[in-house]
Amino acid sequence: MRALLNNITLEQEIASDSEVIVVCSGCHDSTPDIVREFAALDPRVKLIEESTRLGKASAVNLILSRAKGNFIVFISADVIPQPNCLLALFKPMNDPSVGISCGKPVPVPRGRTLIRGIVNTLWGFHNWQLEKLNDAGLLMHASEVFCLRKGIVTSIPTDLVNDDAYIAVRAKSLGYAIKYAPQSQVGVSGPQTVGDYIQQRRRIIAGHYQVHDQTGHFSQFLFYSIVVRPLVTFRILVEYFALHGSIRSGIATGLLELAANFLAGIDRVRGKSHAIWTISTSTKTAREL
Repeated sequence: MRALLNNITLEQEIASDSEVIVVCSGCHDSTPDIVREFAALDPRVKLIEESTRLGKASAVNLILSRAKGNFIVFISADVIPQPNCLLALFKPMNDPSVGISCGKPVPVPRGRTLIRGIVNTLWGFHNWQLEKLNDAGLLMHASEVFCLRKGIVTSIPTDLVNDDAYIAVRAKSLGYAIKYAPQSQVGVSGPQTVGDYIQQRRRIIAGHYQVHDQTGHFSQFLFYSIVVRPLVTFRILVEYFALHGSIRSGIATGLLELAANFLAGIDRVRGKSHAIWTISTSTKTAREL
């Protein structure tokens, strides 16, 4: 958290009348004290504390209700914005027809060779797909960092897992465009174990099904894309692996995605909630690129 707040308040060019709202939900570590330390020095930094862990959706709703500006940037605590990340994110928002702009997650190189290759393949294809769908005007997805035009979404369901996917679907259904801003980059730390990878992907995929159940629409994720746009998705996959991908990592990623989709499907049938999820501890060691 200290690295993130340092980055946002010192390295990113944000206006003096901006707010940096941090929600600490059931935190039992030093995070609230770090935020208070920053707030004492910078009036833009504001702390909201929840005594118990209520899930990310609760934190998002607090931000949606408290934020005062015309644009709200959502960024997770475990990512590191790269230079000019926020400025690049704001540029597409100059067009009033754009409701969301989303940035580019860049995986931090870490872990053993196989899991590092899997994480790189997942995020690499993720970003490649965002770029191609953006160019085709089909993008309906937000990412690890995204900017929302205030008022488009005022609250989200409290049991929601994928807040970004839900917000993107709602914005698109209201007629707003979603734009990909690849110059807006954040460093992300993927899981370092196969178990953590499957756990994380299982939760996220279950979250996509939840968004569909609540809105009637899917945000973009691989299995949905294969089913709904098989030719477009196949072409994007071929282009990506021809230019950037490792076949070995691609096969491993595909097998793990099948496993995660299967487990997420079981969770959906059983009605299992991932709103307050088990933390994948091997993802929580982000560092600057």
